Amino acid sequence: MDKDTTKSTLNELLNVLDEKTFSKIINVINLDHYVKKLTAYKFLQLFIIAQVNEKKSLKKLAKHLKDTEEFQTFIQMDAISDSQLSRKQSLLTPAIFEKVFRHLVVSIQSKMKSNEPILRDIRKLLVIDSSTISMSLSQYPWATFRKTKAGVRLHLRVVVTKDVTLPDQAVILPAKHADRTQMNKLVDIDSDAIHLFDRGYTDYQQYDVLCDRGIPFITRLKKNAKIEVLNEQIPDVENHIFSDQEVILGNEQNGTKMQNPVRLIQTKDSEENDIIILTNCFDLSAKEVGDLYRYRWKIETFFKWMKQHLKIKSFYGKSQNAVYTQIWIALITYCLQVLLQLKLNHEGPLLDVKGTLQNLLFKPFNAFVKALFRPPTRTSNGRKKYDWEREFQHIVRQFDEREVEHLDDLTYDPIF
Repeated sequence: MDKDTTKSTLNELLNVLDEKTFSKIINVINLDHYVKKLTAYKFLQLFIIAQVNEKKSLKKLAKHLKDTEEFQTFIQMDAISDSQLSRKQSLLTPAIFEKVFRHLVVSIQSKMKSNEPILRDIRKLLVIDSSTISMSLSQYPWATFRKTKAGVRLHLRVVVTKDVTLPDQAVILPAKHADRTQMNKLVDIDSDAIHLFDRGYTDYQQYDVLCDRGIPFITRLKKNAKIEVLNEQIPDVENHIFSDQEVILGNEQNGTKMQNPVRLIQTKDSEENDIIILTNCFDLSAKEVGDLYRYRWKIETFFKWMKQHLKIKSFYGKSQNAVYTQIWIALITYCLQVLLQLKLNHEGPLLDVKGTLQNLLFKPFNAFVKALFRPPTRTSNGRKKYDWEREFQHIVRQFDEREVEHLDDLTYDPIF
């Protein structure tokens, strides 16, 4: 079997995660003791390939290996059964893949270029949210969180800059665990970046800790919150700021009263719904706080991308180990694609990288690069944007020059 695969696209994708690096990251002695064929590293390689190709089952992955000579050459294996893959998935602890994910996150952040500020001198935001992956209650009873439902919840912190959104920290748990129970794991105490999170992470004690340590945050206020107003600023209605108050939150009787004052800002979202923003950022204007909070939609977009383009909506195995392992490897695959994109200085969407990988995974790397940067065969100026301001000024000039007779004609339409 030919072993010369050093110039393949897949080899380049995994270049930052070779077997030696993998062993060093996980730091587990005798992980593959007595294992001759399906080592933990080969298992990871197989599952990354399954993620890139969006294989629906282990049986399809095994068939892909059996039918693809380039696949066999790369993995140095002629065939593997789906039952062998399933057993290995259930036996391996997800913690080793979590370590790999964190290693890749650090690698990505070290290669990120300096970005222009989002606002003033704020170059990045840390956005926290969770997404529930629903599952069959009968097949995944260990993940029960309602009488008729099962699921796992991915708690995620992403780094948001002016240009990119990247995963930074993740926690995977059964969906029965409330969001706020994961605040300690997701808030970066050593960071001076602003943390953004939704109402699900409400925890007054944690807010006090953030205030005491000087960690800025922006979130939403729950409707049933107990509020004591200390002072109030003049509203800025022109910028959709209808209230700006310094308050103390919580109830002294039940022990939830905060020790530090915070700020409540009433504004409107993009759909003109009233929202009340809670923050400890007193050095920013109310409008700036509102503008920053709107970046929270970036993590929603990231979750949507993950569920559409990574294999995490259905699972290869039924055990907790199998499910968690598949999610971690999905995140690892995402990080590897981002690292490849950074290496090539590719400025297009990541989906282009993923699509070209899917088509040319076992082909020479130069063919992948050529295809990724190939200019479009058809040129287009896109949909023409109508210049409403120019048309308005034209109509005003017609009024000034008394050229108004045509406006009484029902067939006149300035658009056409």
